[in-house]
This record gives sequence, structure tokens and C-alpha cells, in this order.
Amino acid sequence: MTHDSPNTQKMIFLDTAEGVATTLRPHWSEATSDRATVVQAQPDMLEIVPPGTSKGSGVKMLLDHLGVNAKEVMAIGDGENDVEMLELASFGIALSNGSDKAKAVADVIGASNDEDGVADAIYRYAF
Repeated sequence: MTHDSPNTQKMIFLDTAEGVATTLRPHWSEATSDRATVVQAQPDMLEIVPPGTSKGSGVKMLLDHLGVNAKEVMAIGDGENDVEMLELASFGIALSNGSDKAKAVADVIGASNDEDGVADAIYRYAF
């Protein structure tokens, strides 16, 4: 994240949801400024990644490599770290117990992960 550690791909911090929201996220957002992206993947998990790094950018690289158009992609996610991927896909599904940010960009809100939401979405929309 700094010039001293150019090979750092991701840092993950775990705490209570309150600790992440009130202490970790504000601290690391300020400390990293625009040198990194700070994402709350789950309520109790904070991720810090290089700027421009996201599941969306990773999926885009894979699609380009495979020659597949994003219009042919369905994505399923539940965390804030899934937002760019859900936006990239032509059809994005957020799990009902997912983050508000994921649900805000999704085309459809599916069942929760406790209700096999990923499997349900695949059967419902991909087959």
C-alpha cells in the first residue's frame, strides 16, 4: 500500500461490526486516502486493496482474456466488495441478507445465503 510494500495485494482486518464501522474504517480511510481502496466486505471485515482493484476489475480482466462480453455475465454477491462486479454484469443479484450497497446496485434481490440464495439464483436465472 506504500512505496515500502509494493507487493501487498490485500490487507484484511476482522473486528466486531461496531469496531469496523466506528474505528477501523474511519482510521484506514483517512490513513490511506487515495492510495488504496477501503471496503467493508462484511459487517465484521474490512479490506484494503490497491486503488482500482475490485472483484469487478478482476472479472473484467478474465472476460477480456476469454473474449466474453459482460452482457453474457450474471453475478451474485452480498458484500460491499461485490458492488463493482454486480454493476459490471448484465444481471446482478444481491442476496437478501447482503449489504445495502450491494442491494442498491443489483438488478434483483435474491434469497439469503442462509436460504441457499446462490444456488437458488443459479437455478432460477441461469437454467
